[in-house]
Amino acid sequence: MKKLMIVAMVALASVVFAQEAKTMSLADARGQIAEVVASADKMAEIMNQLAPEDQVAFLAAVNAAIDSMPGSGDQKAAAFVSVNEAAMRANKGNLPQLLAETYATVPTEALTVVNERFAADLFSRSADPSNPISDDDFKASVLATMKTIQDRVASTDESGVRSTFAILTFLRASAGTPADLKDALVAQLPDAETRDLAKNEWIPAAMAEGADKTYEPMLGASDGGTAPSMSNVLAIAPSQIMSALLSDLGSKKTPFLDAVRPADGLGSLGLPENSDFSAGIGVERIPRSTNKEAPFYPGYRRGQEPDTYPFQGL
Repeated sequence: MKKLMIVAMVALASVVFAQEAKTMSLADARGQIAEVVASADKMAEIMNQLAPEDQVAFLAAVNAAIDSMPGSGDQKAAAFVSVNEAAMRANKGNLPQLLAETYATVPTEALTVVNERFAADLFSRSADPSNPISDDDFKASVLATMKTIQDRVASTDESGVRSTFAILTFLRASAGTPADLKDALVAQLPDAETRDLAKNEWIPAAMAEGADKTYEPMLGASDGGTAPSMSNVLAIAPSQIMSALLSDLGSKKTPFLDAVRPADGLGSLGLPENSDFSAGIGVERIPRSTNKEAPFYPGYRRGQEPDTYPFQGL
C-alpha cells in the first residue's frame, strides 16, 4: 500500500514538472502556425504546451490561417478537421470552450464535415463501452456544453446556423437517445425563427439518409460556400482512432487521476502504455496490467511470474 502511494506521488510530481517544463507562450505558438496548418501532430504538440486560455486563442488563430490559405474547399475542410480534432484531444479541462471556438471560427461550409467527423471520431457514445454514459448524464452534459457554444457564437453573423451544426454533432453522437434530445437542444436556441428553421428544415435535411441528406438550407441561410465532399476529405484526412471525450464535457471529474496520467502517456512515468494502473489508483488498488510480460498481469497465479522480462539478460 505504501509503495503504491509513493508511486502515485512520484507520478503526480513528474506530471507537474513535465507541465512546467513544456509551457509555451501564445506568441511563440503563433510563430509556428504555418507548421501547424500542415500537421495535426504539430498542432497536438503545441497545444499540449499551452495554458488552457491560450489553447482557445491559438485554435482561433489557426482556423483563421486555414481559412485564408490557398487550396480547394476539400483540402481546407480536411485541414480544419485534422487540426481541430487534435485540439480537442489536447484539451486541459476546457473542452467546451475549444468546441465553442471551433463552431465560431470554422467556415460554415466546412462545418458540414466537421460536425460529422466530431460525432464519429470524438463524441460517439460507443467510443468507450467500458464507461457507459446514461441518457440523463449525456443530456445534461450536452445542454451545458451547448450553452457555452451559443454564448461564443452569438457574436458571429451566422449564430443560429453555427449553433445548429453543434446540435447536429451531439445528435449524431447520441445513438438516438434520449428521444427528447433534439427538442431540448432546439429549445435552447435564442429566437423563435431560428428554432423553427432548425427543427423543421435544417436538422431534418442534414440528418436525412442517402441522397435526401443536404446541408443546402443551412448553407443558404449563412451564405456559406459549397459543401466539401466527405469522401474527398476522408481521403486527405482519414478518420483517427475514436476518442472517448464525452466524459470531458461532464462535471464528474477525477482531478487526481487525470493529473497522474500525463498528456504524453504512461510511458513517461515508467509504466507500460497498455497498463490500466491509473484507472483505479488508491490505497486498496491491486496493480494490474494487460501486458502479459508484466509481473502483475492478472493471468498469472500467485507466485507465478513470466519466464522473462523485456531486455532481461542484456
